[in-house]
Amino acid sequence: MRKQKSEHSDLHKKRDSLIQNLFADIPELSFHGNSEIVVEGCRGVLEYSEEVIRINTSIGLVCFEGRGLNLRCISPSELIIDGFVTKVEFVL
Repeated sequence: MRKQKSEHSDLHKKRDSLIQNLFADIPELSFHGNSEIVVEGCRGVLEYSEEVIRINTSIGLVCFEGRGLNLRCISPSELIIDGFVTKVEFVL
């Protein structure tokens, strides 16, 4: 009986590890209304103006459109966009 529980526990650990690996590189977008977006998992800024910001991610391009857009903070893997966001488009 004890061996079955151990094998069952090992299977759960392997499954959990696989799930974490599958989703580890997917970007995360946090919206604070339509005036601020935090993007984690950014791989680079491709276009930047007050009307359009296009970024590269592991799953493709993400395009933000609006008015008065600004990159308030940029780090190697995260950025913060503020302004009036009117459209978010995913190009996979």
